[in-house]
Amino acid sequence: MTLLGRYLGRELSWGVAITLSALVAIAYFVTFAAEMGHIGEEDFTSQTAVLYVLLRMPRIIHEMFPAAVLIGGLFAFGGLASSNELTIMRATGASVLGLLWQLRKIGLLLILVALVNMEWIVPSAERTAKVVKADALHQSIMEFSGDAFWMRDGDYFVRMDHVGHDGVVAGVEWMEIPHAGELRGFSYAERAAHQQGEWTLDQVRITRLEGRGAVSEAVERLVHPSSISGDFVRLASRTPEDLSTFDLFHYARFLERSGIDANQYWHTFWSRIAAPFGLMVMLILTLPFSVTEGRSLSASRRLVMGIFLGIGFYLMNRVLLNTGEIFQFNPVATAFAIPLLFLAVALWMIQRRGL
Repeated sequence: MTLLGRYLGRELSWGVAITLSALVAIAYFVTFAAEMGHIGEEDFTSQTAVLYVLLRMPRIIHEMFPAAVLIGGLFAFGGLASSNELTIMRATGASVLGLLWQLRKIGLLLILVALVNMEWIVPSAERTAKVVKADALHQSIMEFSGDAFWMRDGDYFVRMDHVGHDGVVAGVEWMEIPHAGELRGFSYAERAAHQQGEWTLDQVRITRLEGRGAVSEAVERLVHPSSISGDFVRLASRTPEDLSTFDLFHYARFLERSGIDANQYWHTFWSRIAAPFGLMVMLILTLPFSVTEGRSLSASRRLVMGIFLGIGFYLMNRVLLNTGEIFQFNPVATAFAIPLLFLAVALWMIQRRGL
Protein backbone atom coordinates (compact mmCIF):
# COMPACT_ATOMS: atom_id res chain seq x y z
CA MET A 1 0.00 0.00 0.00
CA THR A 2 2.89 2.35 0.63
CA LEU A 3 4.18 1.76 -2.90
CA LEU A 4 0.70 2.37 -4.28
CA GLY A 5 0.49 5.60 -2.28
CA ARG A 6 3.79 6.84 -3.70
CA TYR A 7 2.78 5.88 -7.23
CA LEU A 8 -0.59 7.60 -6.99
CA GLY A 9 0.99 10.63 -5.32
CA ARG A 10 3.54 10.97 -8.11
CA GLU A 11 0.85 10.74 -10.79
CA LEU A 12 -1.31 13.28 -8.95
CA SER A 13 1.61 15.68 -8.51
CA TRP A 14 2.44 15.64 -12.21
CA GLY A 15 -1.21 16.09 -13.15
CA VAL A 16 -1.69 19.05 -10.80
CA ALA A 17 1.61 20.68 -11.84
CA ILE A 18 0.84 20.45 -15.56
CA THR A 19 -2.75 21.63 -15.12
CA LEU A 20 -1.81 24.53 -12.85
CA SER A 21 0.95 25.62 -15.27
CA ALA A 22 -1.51 25.64 -18.16
CA LEU A 23 -4.15 27.59 -16.22
CA VAL A 24 -1.63 30.14 -14.94
CA ALA A 25 -0.17 30.62 -18.44
CA ILE A 26 -3.63 31.35 -19.83
CA ALA A 27 -4.40 33.72 -16.95
CA TYR A 28 -1.05 35.49 -17.44
CA PHE A 29 -1.69 36.34 -21.08
CA VAL A 30 -5.28 37.39 -20.37
CA THR A 31 -4.14 39.68 -17.53
CA PHE A 32 -1.26 41.05 -19.61
CA ALA A 33 -3.64 41.84 -22.47
CA ALA A 34 -5.84 43.80 -20.04
CA GLU A 35 -2.84 45.94 -19.01
CA MET A 36 -1.61 46.67 -22.53
CA GLY A 37 -3.84 49.75 -22.67
CA HIS A 38 -1.65 51.42 -20.01
CA ILE A 39 1.59 50.88 -21.94
CA GLY A 40 2.89 54.30 -23.01
CA GLU A 41 1.14 56.20 -20.22
CA GLU A 42 3.67 58.13 -18.12
CA ASP A 43 6.43 55.61 -17.19
CA PHE A 44 4.29 52.48 -17.66
CA THR A 45 6.27 50.33 -20.10
CA SER A 46 5.96 46.76 -21.34
CA GLN A 47 8.52 45.73 -18.70
CA THR A 48 6.31 47.33 -16.02
CA ALA A 49 3.32 45.42 -17.35
CA VAL A 50 5.27 42.14 -17.24
CA LEU A 51 6.35 42.79 -13.63
CA TYR A 52 2.87 43.86 -12.58
CA VAL A 53 1.23 40.76 -14.07
CA LEU A 54 3.87 38.48 -12.51
CA LEU A 55 3.05 39.98 -9.11
CA ARG A 56 -0.63 39.20 -9.70
CA MET A 57 0.04 35.53 -10.42
CA PRO A 58 0.18 34.31 -6.78
CA ARG A 59 -3.43 35.39 -6.35
CA ILE A 60 -4.39 33.65 -9.60
CA ILE A 61 -2.68 30.48 -8.35
CA HIS A 62 -4.59 30.72 -5.06
CA GLU A 63 -7.94 31.01 -6.86
CA MET A 64 -7.22 28.25 -9.40
CA PHE A 65 -5.55 25.73 -7.08
CA PRO A 66 -8.68 23.70 -6.19
CA ALA A 67 -9.70 23.51 -9.87
CA ALA A 68 -6.15 22.46 -10.80
CA VAL A 69 -6.25 19.65 -8.21
CA LEU A 70 -9.56 18.38 -9.60
CA ILE A 71 -8.62 18.64 -13.29
CA GLY A 72 -5.11 17.26 -12.72
CA GLY A 73 -6.44 14.43 -10.56
CA LEU A 74 -9.10 13.44 -13.09
CA PHE A 75 -6.55 13.51 -15.89
CA ALA A 76 -3.97 11.47 -13.95
CA PHE A 77 -6.29 8.93 -12.33
CA GLY A 78 -8.48 8.70 -15.42
CA GLY A 79 -5.41 7.60 -17.36
CA LEU A 80 -4.72 4.93 -14.76
CA ALA A 81 -8.34 3.77 -14.96
CA SER A 82 -8.34 3.56 -18.76
CA SER A 83 -5.19 1.39 -18.63
CA ASN A 84 -6.86 -0.82 -15.97
CA GLU A 85 -4.20 0.05 -13.37
CA LEU A 86 -6.82 1.26 -10.89
CA THR A 87 -8.78 -1.95 -11.50
CA ILE A 88 -5.69 -4.02 -10.69
CA MET A 89 -5.12 -1.97 -7.53
CA ARG A 90 -8.67 -2.63 -6.42
CA ALA A 91 -8.29 -6.32 -7.27
CA THR A 92 -5.52 -6.53 -4.68
CA GLY A 93 -8.10 -5.54 -2.04
CA ALA A 94 -7.58 -1.78 -2.02
CA SER A 95 -10.83 0.19 -1.79
CA VAL A 96 -11.23 3.74 -3.05
CA LEU A 97 -11.26 4.97 0.54
CA GLY A 98 -8.06 3.02 1.16
CA LEU A 99 -6.40 4.59 -1.89
CA LEU A 100 -7.55 8.02 -0.75
CA TRP A 101 -5.95 7.33 2.64
CA GLN A 102 -2.69 6.56 0.88
CA LEU A 103 -2.88 10.01 -0.75
CA ARG A 104 -3.02 11.78 2.62
CA LYS A 105 0.64 12.87 2.50
CA ILE A 106 0.47 14.43 -0.95
CA GLY A 107 -2.84 16.01 0.09
CA LEU A 108 -1.25 17.60 3.14
CA LEU A 109 1.65 18.79 0.98
CA LEU A 110 -0.75 20.44 -1.47
CA ILE A 111 -2.57 22.13 1.42
CA LEU A 112 0.75 23.36 2.83
CA VAL A 113 1.77 24.83 -0.53
CA ALA A 114 -1.63 26.55 -0.84
CA LEU A 115 -1.43 27.95 2.72
CA VAL A 116 2.09 29.34 2.27
CA ASN A 117 1.03 31.03 -0.96
CA MET A 118 -2.21 32.35 0.55
CA GLU A 119 -0.80 33.60 3.86
CA TRP A 120 2.57 35.09 2.92
CA ILE A 121 3.04 35.42 -0.84
CA VAL A 122 -0.37 36.73 -2.00
CA PRO A 123 -0.74 39.70 0.44
CA SER A 124 2.83 40.91 -0.16
CA ALA A 125 2.62 40.47 -3.94
CA GLU A 126 -0.74 42.26 -4.16
CA ARG A 127 0.52 45.30 -2.23
CA THR A 128 3.71 45.43 -4.29
CA ALA A 129 1.74 45.18 -7.54
CA LYS A 130 -0.39 48.19 -6.57
CA VAL A 131 2.69 50.25 -5.75
CA VAL A 132 4.46 49.28 -9.00
CA LYS A 133 1.47 50.27 -11.11
CA ALA A 134 0.70 53.48 -9.22
CA ASP A 135 4.34 54.58 -9.30
CA ALA A 136 4.65 53.95 -13.06
CA LEU A 137 1.44 55.90 -13.76
CA HIS A 138 2.54 58.74 -11.41
CA GLN A 139 -0.46 58.21 -9.17
CA SER A 140 -0.54 59.20 -5.52
CA ILE A 141 0.74 56.49 -3.22
CA MET A 142 -0.17 55.89 0.38
CA GLU A 143 2.72 54.73 2.54
CA PHE A 144 1.81 51.54 4.39
CA SER A 145 3.69 50.75 7.58
CA GLY A 146 2.84 47.85 9.84
CA ASP A 147 -0.93 48.04 10.21
CA ALA A 148 -1.70 51.64 9.17
CA PHE A 149 -1.44 54.11 6.28
CA TRP A 150 0.46 57.38 6.38
CA MET A 151 0.08 60.52 4.28
CA ARG A 152 0.81 64.23 4.45
CA ASP A 153 -1.95 66.86 4.59
CA GLY A 154 -0.37 70.32 4.59
CA ASP A 155 1.61 70.73 7.81
CA TYR A 156 0.14 67.52 9.23
CA PHE A 157 1.25 63.92 8.97
CA VAL A 158 -1.83 61.70 9.15
CA ARG A 159 -1.96 58.08 10.32
CA MET A 160 -5.11 56.10 9.43
CA ASP A 161 -5.97 52.66 10.82
CA HIS A 162 -8.82 51.95 8.40
CA VAL A 163 -10.42 53.77 5.47
CA GLY A 164 -13.75 52.60 4.11
CA HIS A 165 -14.78 52.78 0.47
CA ASP A 166 -17.05 55.72 1.39
CA GLY A 167 -14.16 57.72 2.83
CA VAL A 168 -15.04 57.11 6.50
CA VAL A 169 -11.90 56.64 8.59
CA ALA A 170 -11.67 54.70 11.85
CA GLY A 171 -8.73 55.53 14.09
CA VAL A 172 -7.01 58.61 12.63
CA GLU A 173 -4.12 60.53 14.19
CA TRP A 174 -2.64 63.94 13.19
CA MET A 175 0.83 65.19 14.02
CA GLU A 176 1.46 68.86 13.29
CA ILE A 177 5.04 69.24 12.02
CA PRO A 178 5.35 72.59 10.19
CA HIS A 179 9.17 72.36 10.07
CA ALA A 180 11.56 69.42 10.13
CA GLY A 181 12.09 68.20 13.68
CA GLU A 182 9.40 70.50 15.15
CA LEU A 183 6.31 68.85 16.66
CA ARG A 184 3.67 71.37 17.75
CA GLY A 185 0.97 68.92 18.74
CA PHE A 186 -0.99 65.85 17.88
CA SER A 187 -4.58 64.67 18.03
CA TYR A 188 -6.51 61.43 17.73
CA ALA A 189 -10.09 60.83 16.55
CA GLU A 190 -12.11 57.64 16.87
CA ARG A 191 -13.88 58.35 13.57
CA ALA A 192 -13.45 60.88 10.78
CA ALA A 193 -14.97 61.68 7.40
CA HIS A 194 -13.34 63.63 4.57
CA GLN A 195 -15.84 65.70 2.57
CA GLN A 196 -15.62 68.87 0.49
CA GLY A 197 -12.04 69.70 1.42
CA GLU A 198 -12.32 69.27 5.18
CA TRP A 199 -12.18 66.64 7.90
CA THR A 200 -15.11 66.10 10.24
CA LEU A 201 -13.75 64.43 13.39
CA ASP A 202 -15.69 62.67 16.16
CA GLN A 203 -14.49 61.88 19.69
CA VAL A 204 -11.24 63.86 19.38
CA ARG A 205 -8.41 64.01 21.90
CA ILE A 206 -6.12 67.00 21.25
CA THR A 207 -2.67 67.52 22.75
CA ARG A 208 -0.78 70.82 22.23
CA LEU A 209 2.87 71.24 23.10
CA GLU A 210 3.51 74.59 24.80
CA GLY A 211 7.01 75.34 25.97
CA ARG A 212 8.15 72.38 28.04
CA GLY A 213 4.64 71.21 28.85
CA ALA A 214 1.61 69.82 27.11
CA VAL A 215 -2.08 70.73 27.26
CA SER A 216 -4.74 68.16 26.44
CA GLU A 217 -8.47 68.44 25.83
CA ALA A 218 -11.32 66.26 24.57
CA VAL A 219 -13.78 67.46 21.91
CA GLU A 220 -16.95 65.71 20.74
CA ARG A 221 -16.73 67.01 17.17
CA LEU A 222 -14.20 69.09 15.27
CA VAL A 223 -13.97 70.36 11.69
CA HIS A 224 -10.45 70.51 10.29
CA PRO A 225 -9.47 72.02 6.90
CA SER A 226 -7.67 69.74 4.43
CA SER A 227 -5.45 70.29 1.40
CA ILE A 228 -6.09 66.86 -0.17
CA SER A 229 -9.06 65.34 -1.98
CA GLY A 230 -11.47 62.73 -0.73
CA ASP A 231 -10.50 60.43 -3.62
CA PHE A 232 -6.93 60.46 -2.39
CA VAL A 233 -8.07 59.45 1.10
CA ARG A 234 -10.07 56.54 -0.31
CA LEU A 235 -6.89 55.20 -1.94
CA ALA A 236 -5.95 53.93 1.52
CA SER A 237 -8.91 51.56 1.63
CA ARG A 238 -7.48 48.14 2.42
CA THR A 239 -8.93 45.29 0.41
CA PRO A 240 -9.19 41.77 1.90
CA GLU A 241 -6.65 40.51 -0.66
CA ASP A 242 -3.99 42.70 0.98
CA LEU A 243 -4.28 40.86 4.30
CA SER A 244 -3.33 37.45 5.60
CA THR A 245 -5.96 35.30 7.31
CA PHE A 246 -4.63 36.25 10.76
CA ASP A 247 -4.75 39.96 9.88
CA LEU A 248 -8.22 39.56 8.37
CA PHE A 249 -9.58 38.21 11.66
CA HIS A 250 -8.18 41.06 13.76
CA TYR A 251 -9.03 43.66 11.14
CA ALA A 252 -12.65 42.52 10.93
CA ARG A 253 -12.95 42.65 14.73
CA PHE A 254 -11.42 46.14 14.71
CA LEU A 255 -13.99 47.31 12.15
CA GLU A 256 -16.84 45.93 14.21
CA ARG A 257 -15.58 47.69 17.34
CA SER A 258 -15.35 50.91 15.30
CA GLY A 259 -18.94 50.60 14.08
CA ILE A 260 -17.95 49.90 10.45
CA ASP A 261 -19.45 47.16 8.31
CA ALA A 262 -17.00 44.22 8.29
CA ASN A 263 -19.18 41.80 6.31
CA GLN A 264 -16.85 41.67 3.30
CA TYR A 265 -13.84 40.91 5.50
CA TRP A 266 -15.65 38.17 7.45
CA HIS A 267 -16.71 36.48 4.20
CA THR A 268 -13.13 36.58 2.92
CA PHE A 269 -11.84 35.29 6.25
CA TRP A 270 -14.15 32.25 6.26
CA SER A 271 -13.47 31.58 2.59
CA ARG A 272 -9.77 31.37 3.53
CA ILE A 273 -10.63 28.93 6.34
CA ALA A 274 -12.69 26.82 3.92
CA ALA A 275 -10.02 26.82 1.19
CA PRO A 276 -7.99 23.82 2.55
CA PHE A 277 -11.23 21.89 3.06
CA GLY A 278 -12.27 22.63 -0.53
CA LEU A 279 -8.89 21.41 -1.72
CA MET A 280 -9.36 18.08 0.06
CA VAL A 281 -12.87 17.75 -1.37
CA MET A 282 -11.47 18.15 -4.89
CA LEU A 283 -8.95 15.42 -4.13
CA ILE A 284 -11.61 13.10 -2.72
CA LEU A 285 -13.80 13.59 -5.79
CA THR A 286 -11.10 12.63 -8.30
CA LEU A 287 -10.71 8.93 -7.42
CA PRO A 288 -14.36 7.78 -7.33
CA PHE A 289 -15.11 9.70 -10.50
CA SER A 290 -12.06 8.22 -12.23
CA VAL A 291 -12.93 4.68 -11.13
CA THR A 292 -16.58 4.92 -12.22
CA GLU A 293 -16.15 6.93 -15.40
CA GLY A 294 -12.44 6.75 -16.24
CA ARG A 295 -12.51 3.60 -18.38
CA SER A 296 -15.47 4.79 -20.46
CA LEU A 297 -14.07 8.25 -21.24
CA SER A 298 -11.25 9.17 -23.56
CA ALA A 299 -8.45 11.48 -22.38
CA SER A 300 -9.98 14.48 -24.14
CA ARG A 301 -13.39 13.85 -22.62
CA ARG A 302 -11.89 13.44 -19.15
CA LEU A 303 -10.09 16.74 -19.62
CA VAL A 304 -13.28 18.52 -20.70
CA MET A 305 -15.21 16.94 -17.81
CA GLY A 306 -12.53 17.99 -15.36
CA ILE A 307 -12.54 21.56 -16.68
CA PHE A 308 -16.33 21.77 -16.35
CA LEU A 309 -16.26 20.41 -12.80
CA GLY A 310 -13.30 22.53 -11.70
CA ILE A 311 -14.51 25.79 -13.23
CA GLY A 312 -18.02 24.98 -12.02
CA PHE A 313 -16.74 24.63 -8.46
CA TYR A 314 -14.87 27.93 -8.71
CA LEU A 315 -17.79 29.87 -10.24
CA MET A 316 -20.42 28.47 -7.89
CA ASN A 317 -18.24 29.19 -4.87
CA ARG A 318 -17.44 32.72 -6.05
CA VAL A 319 -21.06 33.56 -6.92
CA LEU A 320 -22.31 32.30 -3.56
CA LEU A 321 -19.64 34.27 -1.67
CA ASN A 322 -20.48 37.49 -3.56
CA THR A 323 -24.20 36.89 -3.03
CA GLY A 324 -23.58 36.31 0.66
CA GLU A 325 -21.74 39.62 0.95
CA ILE A 326 -24.56 41.51 -0.78
CA PHE A 327 -27.46 39.95 1.14
CA GLN A 328 -25.61 39.59 4.46
CA PHE A 329 -25.76 35.77 4.58
CA ASN A 330 -23.94 33.87 7.30
CA PRO A 331 -20.28 33.87 6.16
CA VAL A 332 -19.60 30.39 7.57
CA ALA A 333 -22.51 28.90 5.62
CA THR A 334 -21.60 30.61 2.35
CA ALA A 335 -17.94 29.60 2.64
CA PHE A 336 -18.58 25.90 3.29
CA ALA A 337 -21.77 25.33 1.27
CA ILE A 338 -20.24 24.49 -2.12
CA PRO A 339 -17.34 22.35 -0.75
CA LEU A 340 -19.89 20.39 1.33
CA LEU A 341 -22.08 19.94 -1.75
CA PHE A 342 -19.19 18.50 -3.77
CA LEU A 343 -18.19 16.31 -0.81
CA ALA A 344 -21.73 14.92 -0.67
CA VAL A 345 -21.53 14.12 -4.39
CA ALA A 346 -18.22 12.28 -3.89
CA LEU A 347 -19.55 10.25 -0.95
CA TRP A 348 -22.72 9.44 -2.88
CA MET A 349 -20.64 8.10 -5.77
CA ILE A 350 -18.57 5.97 -3.39
CA GLN A 351 -21.65 4.54 -1.66
CA ARG A 352 -23.74 4.02 -4.81
CA ARG A 353 -21.01 2.15 -6.70
CA GLY A 354 -19.91 0.18 -3.65
CA LEU A 355 -16.37 1.57 -3.84
